[in-house]
Amino acid sequence: MEEMSEKILQSAHSHPADTVARELGVDHAAGLSAAEAAARLERDGPNAITSEAGYSLWRILIGQFSSIVVWLLAAAAAIAFFTDNALDGAAIVVVLLLNAAIGFAIEWQAGRSLEALKKTTRITARVRRDGTERIIDAEELVAGDIVILAAGDRVPADARIIESANLRSDESTLTGESVPVEKGGAPVDEATPLAERTSMLYLGTTVVAGSALTMVTATGGRTELGRIGKLVAEAEQGRTPLERKLEDLGKKLVYLVLGIAAVVFAAGALRGDGVWLMLEVAISLAVAAIPEGLPALTTLILALGVLRMARRNAIVRKLSAVEALGSATVICTDKTGTLTENRMTVSEYRLADGRFVEALDGQPEAAAENLRRLQMVSILCNSSSIETDAEGREKPIGDPTETALLSASQRSGLNVAAERSSRQKIFEQPFDSANKRMTTVWRSENARAAFVAIKGAPGVILDACGEYLDADGTAVPLTEEKRREFLQINEEMAGRALRVLAFAEQALDGETDGSEEQVIDAGGTFLGFAGMTDPPRDGAAESVRKAHAAGIRVVMLTGDQINTARSIARELDLGQGEEVFALHSSDLTGSDGDALAEMAGRATVFARVTPEDKLRIVEALQNAGEIVAVTGDGVNDAPALKQSDIGIAMGMRGTEVAKEAADIILTDDNFSTIVKAIEGGRTIYANIIKFVHLLFSDNLGEVLFIFGAIMIGLPLPLLPLQILWVNLVTDVFPALALAVEPAAPEIMERRPHPPGEVLLSRRFLFLIFWKGATYASIVLAAYLWALDTYGVGTHARSVALFCLIGVQIGNLFNCRSRSRSAFVRFFSNPYIFAAVGISVGLQALAIYFTPLARILETTVPNAIDYAVIGASVILPIIIVEITKAFANRRRSDPDAA
Repeated sequence: MEEMSEKILQSAHSHPADTVARELGVDHAAGLSAAEAAARLERDGPNAITSEAGYSLWRILIGQFSSIVVWLLAAAAAIAFFTDNALDGAAIVVVLLLNAAIGFAIEWQAGRSLEALKKTTRITARVRRDGTERIIDAEELVAGDIVILAAGDRVPADARIIESANLRSDESTLTGESVPVEKGGAPVDEATPLAERTSMLYLGTTVVAGSALTMVTATGGRTELGRIGKLVAEAEQGRTPLERKLEDLGKKLVYLVLGIAAVVFAAGALRGDGVWLMLEVAISLAVAAIPEGLPALTTLILALGVLRMARRNAIVRKLSAVEALGSATVICTDKTGTLTENRMTVSEYRLADGRFVEALDGQPEAAAENLRRLQMVSILCNSSSIETDAEGREKPIGDPTETALLSASQRSGLNVAAERSSRQKIFEQPFDSANKRMTTVWRSENARAAFVAIKGAPGVILDACGEYLDADGTAVPLTEEKRREFLQINEEMAGRALRVLAFAEQALDGETDGSEEQVIDAGGTFLGFAGMTDPPRDGAAESVRKAHAAGIRVVMLTGDQINTARSIARELDLGQGEEVFALHSSDLTGSDGDALAEMAGRATVFARVTPEDKLRIVEALQNAGEIVAVTGDGVNDAPALKQSDIGIAMGMRGTEVAKEAADIILTDDNFSTIVKAIEGGRTIYANIIKFVHLLFSDNLGEVLFIFGAIMIGLPLPLLPLQILWVNLVTDVFPALALAVEPAAPEIMERRPHPPGEVLLSRRFLFLIFWKGATYASIVLAAYLWALDTYGVGTHARSVALFCLIGVQIGNLFNCRSRSRSAFVRFFSNPYIFAAVGISVGLQALAIYFTPLARILETTVPNAIDYAVIGASVILPIIIVEITKAFANRRRSDPDAA
């Protein structure tokens, strides 16, 4: 390998594949040995392009000192130093640094979480090593690896094409060429530009049609993509709509708070309080009331939330999808592998001669020859394989439907590998949703005629056939009456929820290159049907029920037959107790927007849909005001995935094209995971609203307390450092605790929240206002009592400070739910009690740690003080509990006005 000609590798496009293989020291029939691959990986490193860090620690740190809060704190510190109050000035500087440190920690953790999100999507490659096919991580690829690619695959490294069939690739990410490029194994001139090197496939591009056997020529930084230092398909890092709403709201609140602070300053100065002191108070009040950490906290909570969802098999690629998940009103889902297990098993064959054959081990003698011919087509018209591992267990590689056909043929006694190796494939027309069939052409040694194998949808295959095989193995004309008879058999099988495929064969006499025209023009001989079972997944019916209870309609979009789809839909109760309304794709033909919207609004099942149909259905639902989640796995599903509000790709069977177009990837391809993801999205959104509720009601209560005390002529209730201390103790940890609240039991029994709803509705604003006013009144009452008991001074201010923190601790429990009692599921979130413990612990330091107590000017409370402080914690809970009980009674009373 060390003597390999670097020049040949760099110009692999211009040399025959065999020459490149010799230079790479690989036999494409067997691939590299595991030992050789390991040695090359050790020498060349992983197949990865090293990117610059997505976020800079220095940039985050500097960003902490560019906010309005820091400027206000700096101004307060400057004023303290200017007025010879060095202790206060130093303390404010410490608060400034603590504020910056907390902000830095939150943003740093959010950045780490976003980076972790990028790594949750595992890209794999199908390779040939030691003579067998296996699936490996794309990062483990090395030069010389034999890689098998099919439509929808992302090319995992630069590779020389050895063999191909109808191959086209999308190279827009590399060359900017928007039209798919036809590819083949023939070498091109060495001077050919990158965009015209048809004998090569490049890292980052995608296969949009056909299949190929390729040989890796460069990995990682040595690829064309690596040379230009470009990364593709990275997870979105822009702000979500929710984050932008909160950021805009925070900016508006800045002006409101600064206005109130100005009034407080003016009122205090006019009544004779020190101008510089009041300026510090006003600045400190503004600092405490401005929710400057709101956007960073939101990002962190979104990122941590979706990481939890990833552990439940739903990888959220774009944070903006979380908000959309909570708004979803329709799920358009595939059937096979999503609602069903995708564990295909051939249960029966219905031969063209009328015989029923149960799929058992061995072949029934009476039907042996005709069944063998059908199974031969199922082997040769098949791009999947079955390998045997070291312990002798079968390991299917490829499409589950195709591997089921191979397993059934092997159980009948056919040797799949031997049958394939005895022939040469000269043409392949892969299955796609438009033609609904697959065709391959094979030539045996010393055989004059080429053998054509065809499989696909029953109606399509029957239309392509002019003959069928009778009991004697003779091809006889296929009459219209016989065609209708076969279609009735197909409908009967589909009505039993069987997935039905039809098979045909044809001999092409004379010389042929297997061109598409020759194959399509040839009339086939119909051989019969294979019926496969694919039972609904465990838990799918319950997940459908949960979706319905959550106000979400489930619509099945499938390429399968209408009878099969309808049968599964009935089993899962997609009709919600009513008869399933199913439509065939032909019913959509010629429908205008209004008619299509009407059908989309009524139908529970759409059968035989193409990707174009899927896109039209999604658009029709969106035009009707629905928020649509749609699943997809193929190349042609990408437009519908992008068009939908939430695109969901299948992680196990999905193509890389579909995954890159999606917002969410399901690692288990399970419908239940979609419902869990919606529940997770609703929970994250609800928790963000909870901590917004907490921060705004706490801050408003604090502002109203100080504002009210000054307006009614009371002495200044809190000093600047005390205000800042309250902000430090009661903002961050309680908000984070609310952010990880477990899902409410009723969260999947609520209607989806409208995507355009105002974050702070009038009802929500009123709730925040009356709570803030109530909390301010409680603290103000405690302060009046303290003034009456202890007079103006440190003791009264200490009581006010401790009671203000007390009502905010009580508010933490109130904000866990707007309707449910705080005592229901009281211990379900241990982080709530951890946050309370931290707040109380910090407050104890402010009382009993002498240096801190001296800075904050606090005094040790007596027993009566502690009773008042305890009441300030309990009273907010009691008041809110009473209002919740009253509101719940009104909601449950049908006669209530």
